[in-house]
Amino acid sequence: MGNRFAQVFGAVLLGCLPHWGVAQDASAADVFSQVAQKAPKQAFGAAYSFGAEAPQVMVAGPRTRDGGGTVQPDSPFHIGSISKSFTATLMMQLDQEGRLSLTAPIGTYLKGAKYPLHPTWAALTLEQLLSHTAGLKANAPMREMTQRRAETPAEGRVRILSALWQDPVPHRAGKSRYSNLGYVLAGVVAEEVTGQSWEEQIQARFGRKLGLHSLGFGAPDAANAPLGHVGILGVKKPLAADAPEADNPAWIGPAGTIHMTMGDLARWGQVHLQACKGAAPRFLSAANCQRLWTPVSKNYGLGWILEEKNGLGPKRWHNGSNNRWFAVLAIYPERDLVVATASNHATAQRVTKLEDKMARALVAGAR
Repeated sequence: MGNRFAQVFGAVLLGCLPHWGVAQDASAADVFSQVAQKAPKQAFGAAYSFGAEAPQVMVAGPRTRDGGGTVQPDSPFHIGSISKSFTATLMMQLDQEGRLSLTAPIGTYLKGAKYPLHPTWAALTLEQLLSHTAGLKANAPMREMTQRRAETPAEGRVRILSALWQDPVPHRAGKSRYSNLGYVLAGVVAEEVTGQSWEEQIQARFGRKLGLHSLGFGAPDAANAPLGHVGILGVKKPLAADAPEADNPAWIGPAGTIHMTMGDLARWGQVHLQACKGAAPRFLSAANCQRLWTPVSKNYGLGWILEEKNGLGPKRWHNGSNNRWFAVLAIYPERDLVVATASNHATAQRVTKLEDKMARALVAGAR
């Protein structure tokens, strides 16, 4: 969340070294330490893995800018719009199971009195929604982003969209326009087809089935979780996990409310890396996994940004932020490498550079 498509895109340091529980690549550890030392009031997390090896995790910094404990290797971080890769994968699994088609009009699934869609909305496909080519606006009106209602997230999704989908789609489909609403709408389709909420499906298919046990929604509230920070009059302040402004409203979940540990975030990258090589067919067939990584617009597939990185080869990645956190997940298929980085401050450039520098150090060390 708070992610712009064209954006460039722990423990307190003890003895100037990050805290970890397993042996680390020295060069990657040096990169991580250097970044963490330059911002000692931030919490940082990182994880990496080659192939199917267990992810290596490192963390550094305090849970809050003004103290209050230290971040740990099993501390969860908010991952923002990286959640879109979960929604896109859910939809691809449902396609693989024959329960829907990504190329069919959504009016095939959303029909009847409950879904009075304008014909231009009904004609949209899930592929368009997941690739940001549906012509939808980026977000709901600001008043809906700041209000909190006593309703389930699924009810909120229908309420928000029902105020929009009776009018024509605002822009012509086909052009890339980053849209959180498109992912919210995809979540509604998944809920209608399965009879389960998006949250229930994400937990069942990925949290439990893949063993991503730290997966949750909203601002992380574990006892050792770092708190997200917001700028107030130029000063960064921590936000309690239960504060209304700690995260975007729950209805926006399919576009960006997931939190998890850095190790589990790296494992999420690993299962895609394996599936796209044909090694995890129960998760996704190789062909369907590669569909996620096939460009629909210039450099966006389905839930993944596609890039050729100088010196590293193809890169499949996404970042995410709710303007309180920032996270990056990157997969380098030719290097068999996954790298994840995050912070509890929305410092996009710092977290993005950390991922890139760690990837380069790891690739150099593997030669």
